[in-house]
Amino acid sequence: MGRKEDIMETAMKLFAEKGYHAASMQEIAERSGVAKGSIYNYFKSKEELAVSIFRYHYEVLFRQLKQIEADPALTARERLRRQLTVQIQLFDEHKELVQMQLGEQAAKVSDEVRHLVFRIRAHTLHWYRRAIEDIYGEQVRPVSFDCATMLNGMLKEYLIYLAVDRKPLLPEKLAAFLLDRLDAIVASLLDGKTGLLDETMMADYMAAATQERNQWKERAISCLERMAAMHPVEDDILRSLRLLKEELEKGETARRFMVEALLLYLAKYSLPLYNELKEAIERYFD
Repeated sequence: MGRKEDIMETAMKLFAEKGYHAASMQEIAERSGVAKGSIYNYFKSKEELAVSIFRYHYEVLFRQLKQIEADPALTARERLRRQLTVQIQLFDEHKELVQMQLGEQAAKVSDEVRHLVFRIRAHTLHWYRRAIEDIYGEQVRPVSFDCATMLNGMLKEYLIYLAVDRKPLLPEKLAAFLLDRLDAIVASLLDGKTGLLDETMMADYMAAATQERNQWKERAISCLERMAAMHPVEDDILRSLRLLKEELEKGETARRFMVEALLLYLAKYSLPLYNELKEAIERYFD
């Protein structure tokens, strides 16, 4: 673990223990074993540190979920079971993250933290909803928001038992148990029942789930435009830059294999802005 990650882990524990407003940068520095002045080389403020904690851990989580999703050998049900297991394991290993979200931090630190946590919730709901539709088919779509919300609610309560009350719950067993309960929920709602949530009511969550992803796409397109402007000669490099831009502009229908092939081709030329372009594309497809 690097120094920056060590500071975040220390701060997370201190925030969970004392509360965000009661914890000071001086205490965080002392527990991290660094001078107070040095901590500002990594984080400009306590607020930025809190934002970084949430962003770092959820980026790790969603990256692991994406790896499981990419496994073609898994059925939709097995994929969600493994993803839930990974999610539970992460919160079990970082119990303070659950405590931070339950306490004052998420709601009262700042607008930036509040908006970030909302985007995380929206992203999580979108992931559950998509997984539920993959398992149970198109017939569940009218009630998929309700199913995803109930799955999220059940998991949240069990995470409190695990992280706050220290109940000895096994991640694999809990994930399988939640999926069995989800079966019953879906069966009930498909048996002539009507859900409460629809796309109109949940439009803000749907928009938030795609907002950050679209920002990474726009950043990648901006890199491509600047790279093309620095390379005015009509050749294979310029044509590849244009093809890559055209593919990304397709949005949801962009062919990932084509994007990755073009990116791999451009890697041979050590082009300016290539690393920034590569990061933006990887984050877009995360």
